[in-house]
Amino acid sequence: MHIEENVPLAPLTTFHIGGSARYFVRVHTIGELIESLGWARDDNVATYVLGGGSNTLVPDVGFDGLVIKIEIGGLELQKDIKKEHAVAEDDKIVVTAGAGESWDGVVAYAVERGLWGLENLSGIPGTVGGAVWGNIGAYGASVSQTLQWVEVYDKETEEVRQFDIGACAFGYRDSFFKQHAAQYVIVRAAFAQARTPRPNLSYKDLAVRFTNVQHPTLTDIREAVLAIRKEKFPDLLVEGTAGSFFKNPILSKADADALVAKYPTMPVFAVPEADGVKIPLAWLLDKVLALRGTSVGSARLFERQPLVLVVSRGASSADVVALANTVRQKVSDTFSITLEQEVQEM
Repeated sequence: MHIEENVPLAPLTTFHIGGSARYFVRVHTIGELIESLGWARDDNVATYVLGGGSNTLVPDVGFDGLVIKIEIGGLELQKDIKKEHAVAEDDKIVVTAGAGESWDGVVAYAVERGLWGLENLSGIPGTVGGAVWGNIGAYGASVSQTLQWVEVYDKETEEVRQFDIGACAFGYRDSFFKQHAAQYVIVRAAFAQARTPRPNLSYKDLAVRFTNVQHPTLTDIREAVLAIRKEKFPDLLVEGTAGSFFKNPILSKADADALVAKYPTMPVFAVPEADGVKIPLAWLLDKVLALRGTSVGSARLFERQPLVLVVSRGASSADVVALANTVRQKVSDTFSITLEQEVQEM
């Protein structure tokens, strides 16, 4: 374990902004994680666990504590999975991955081996740990639909524990681990996959692309998802972003129906992980509030997808917070909806 001091954090996040960490360490094993947490505890230093930095906003003043960057690797296949996943006996396979593995790298690993289940989640930046922690989802799929188990380090009991899918309490962009972030650090996860083709084309943009294709391959779907994402998100080599800054609101059917009565062309979507229905926030921001492209300082709502907040290099994190507060207030005033941030402020 090597603890560094005054390490810039901007290059370690997809926003590419913010200050430095007073202390910083990269951990490649559970042992190093335990050692770094012990060091912080003994010196009464605050800690922040960082994965790929794809869902993190670093304040301009940085972090006055120890940032622990999870780089625990490892990718392998296993053949035995639990029966709650309805997969034929000769079709069952599991991909296990260390929490520090690139999420898209895991998806590519599965696709290259002809395994179905993760392909709709292609192109999402970040690590495996962050993907599980936030129950990421896109294009009709979410992590919770394929997750088998999660291995965590419990900071209170100082032991490694394994949670099966039923104990993860997954919700819409939510999990047990997100709700108990102060206690648990994700170190490894396993995902149930299938060898039999199971294309999920429920998302409209995907369905349109395969209108005249009877049997799309894994590669076809992965490439289509990557193309759709490229159309909706900025180039991270040019501008910074953490993707969707807010969660799409989940409303009761009655409240959603009332909103649809007022805005008849507004789409609504079912949410497998939650009661109620999902309202597309981007639609409200664009079609009703006309906020597409709105800016505060160097932060703005992306022109091709107003749910995405983007910044130029060297921008202020304070600009991001100010723009987010502006959006939050306008949505509250107009729709009486309280927005939840998907992006975590350090």
